[in-house]
Amino acid sequence: MSETKALNVLIAPEGQLQGNGQLRESFHERRDRRGADYPMWYLNSSLVSKFNITEKEGYEAVVAEDATTIAWLKLRFGGEKLSKELNIDELWEHASLPPEPPEIKDIAIQK
Repeated sequence: MSETKALNVLIAPEGQLQGNGQLRESFHERRDRRGADYPMWYLNSSLVSKFNITEKEGYEAVVAEDATTIAWLKLRFGGEKLSKELNIDELWEHASLPPEPPEIKDIAIQK
């Protein structure tokens, strides 16, 4: 039987949370320090829709058991905090990977 639990969620317009790669670093830091099974998940806009996080289009989200993790991420990235009943097994199945790395921009000066 899969477990549904009230979890802490931070939502923001797509790119606000993961656009510069810092959220990806936060995932790696937490999982390196607290274990690969640290209960924190990233949902891109299609997963936000799949998990019914918000009716709004084009939003991304971070979900965590620990409220202080979400509070800290809200301070760092902005967004809106909420609580949502979600299936933990489904989160691990669909949203266990950290955000994709940011696109590398060529900032070389051409002469």
